[in-house]
Amino acid sequence: MKDVPLIPADHWFFRNSLVVLNDPLAFFVNTFAEYGDIYNVNSNLYTIYVTANPKHIQEIMVSNKKDYAKSDDYKILKYSLGNGLLTSEGDFWKKQRRIAQPAFHRESMKKLLDIMIASTQKIVASWKEKTQVQLTDEMNFLTLDIVTKCLFGTELKTDYSKIQQAVTIENEYLAERIMTPFKPPFWVPTSKNRAYRKARAYSSSLILNIIKDRQENPSTHNDLLSMLMNAEDEDTGEKMSNQQLKDESITIFVAGHETTANALSWTFYLLTQHPDKLKILQQEIDTVLQDKPPTFQNLKELTYTQMVLEESMRLYPPAWTIVRKVAHETTMDGYLFKKDTRLILDVYMLHRHPDYWENPTAFEPERFESNQKKKRHKYAYIPFGAGQRMCIGNSFAMMEMKVVLTLLLQQFNLSLAPNAPEVVPEPLITLRPKNGILMDIRSR
Repeated sequence: MKDVPLIPADHWFFRNSLVVLNDPLAFFVNTFAEYGDIYNVNSNLYTIYVTANPKHIQEIMVSNKKDYAKSDDYKILKYSLGNGLLTSEGDFWKKQRRIAQPAFHRESMKKLLDIMIASTQKIVASWKEKTQVQLTDEMNFLTLDIVTKCLFGTELKTDYSKIQQAVTIENEYLAERIMTPFKPPFWVPTSKNRAYRKARAYSSSLILNIIKDRQENPSTHNDLLSMLMNAEDEDTGEKMSNQQLKDESITIFVAGHETTANALSWTFYLLTQHPDKLKILQQEIDTVLQDKPPTFQNLKELTYTQMVLEESMRLYPPAWTIVRKVAHETTMDGYLFKKDTRLILDVYMLHRHPDYWENPTAFEPERFESNQKKKRHKYAYIPFGAGQRMCIGNSFAMMEMKVVLTLLLQQFNLSLAPNAPEVVPEPLITLRPKNGILMDIRSR
């Protein structure tokens, strides 16, 4: 039986805990370069292994998934997301997934395309009056508008900036609690705990009020909430409870807009750094769409657009790590994993693994042509997770990103503003641009 390589300690007592907490992304990049794609972090907190090997990913997420459970970190996410599809497990998760799945089928997605187009066209109109935008903020407001209307069929009766502020407070708070275990309990009235509870109460009340109003005034709606409310378990005929509706709605609402906003922000940034790829993309958009909005049919013809988005999420995966816990002592690839060992699936370095990606740090959308994709290990690329727990909203997100990318690039040329702060990734719950991305814009 092999031992997982134990990397040297940075500190005699804390070992590598502090250096990981200080800059986890840099730690993963540097350690991968020196020690390879599986190693023991050498932490004084827990036994933590990191892997960026697609064969291990397949074993953990698919082949022997019963040997691995969600880590305790997901209990922290439950503070905001409740027991939704992202955080739940076992039979409860399976039942919820069965009930929710039809809401994300192809026919259901067709009904939401016009909402995505209308929301994006509002941004197009507003940009015609501007020469510079804070792109990350713009993408957050846009994806928040889209997910709100697709989920609830209406605009929320509040300022979107307040919602975004609440979501940001929750994201940063939960990321800090996950990365820094020695924090005062949630009930202690520290300033950060109070700010988080206020933000969580605000976002939760918005959704609960919509669900309550919908139940008191039922009518026909072509939105995700109606689909979730009407969906039944095929085996039992059971519908979701109010608590389940709230948890799933919050999960879609929070996770469904920020991850997409980050992916779009990184995509536009990468295109500004690679004008040759941008030219190919705009030629495809102009040829396929002929200055019109996309239809459900011609979205499939935007093959280079799809490749650009996939390559962007390879380099900057919104879900940059996945964490599991060993459910009981098991072996994998000749390694012995003891019960309760934490496993960090390093998606960021998996997507940059030189054994599976040629020129791994280069932006090359062409690597996602179908023939090239067939040659790679199936689990070398997992922007939406893998196996049965793959993100239920992946088709929704891809359609949304295609709509936003095509409609904005039909109308505008974007370039990184000369006065823009350095664009660097910030590894929180999701991988976002730390200082935002300041863009100059001009009409085509």
